[in-house]
Amino acid sequence: MTRSRLRHAVPAFALGVLCLTAAAAPPPTGSRELDPDIADRLPRPEVPTLRRVCAQPFENRGTFDMGANVTGAGASSDFVPENRYLEIRQVRATLRGPGLSAGDLSASVSGESGWYDMRLSNNAIIWTATADGPLYADRGSRIKFVAYRNSGSDRAVTGDYVIRGCLLDRLPQRITRPDIDVPRLPKKRLTPREPVEMTPLRRPAVRPGG
Repeated sequence: MTRSRLRHAVPAFALGVLCLTAAAAPPPTGSRELDPDIADRLPRPEVPTLRRVCAQPFENRGTFDMGANVTGAGASSDFVPENRYLEIRQVRATLRGPGLSAGDLSASVSGESGWYDMRLSNNAIIWTATADGPLYADRGSRIKFVAYRNSGSDRAVTGDYVIRGCLLDRLPQRITRPDIDVPRLPKKRLTPREPVEMTPLRRPAVRPGG
């Protein structure tokens, strides 16, 4: 082979090797890139929901009554504003007496109402978005909760509660693709665990100048 033909053959051979190498290379690993419209609406996993800054906070505090011979009672929040949705971040209730055993939380999302289990922790029933999953409330709706007791029902008792959330202009897009790892909507039921009556919202009295 002449020197001229050798100069032309070497680049052709190198190009062939590169093509074979590229064809044999394994596909890149890692998470799939998301559509920006979806990615912008996903919660950042490194920042817990309860700690994310909220431009329009929502909070209700109050008391509720559980009468004698009653094992379940609760209360409703203020109405969510007609022009906002509510991202529910925390619901917590306690009884000023023994026997608190469980709790249910109710919210209406996209016109569909459901009841969700609350956790019993340190003598309180609790629901948090960080631990229990994302939950939202429709515009103009109310959040409800029920506290249950399994002892001490022979006497009336009072309870305390706090409901915290963040008002939003729109509901985040629901993610249903199984290959995307995001918090899923919590499992819901159609009714509370037992029939109960809701008591009107009762707020602590505001002292003059307080």
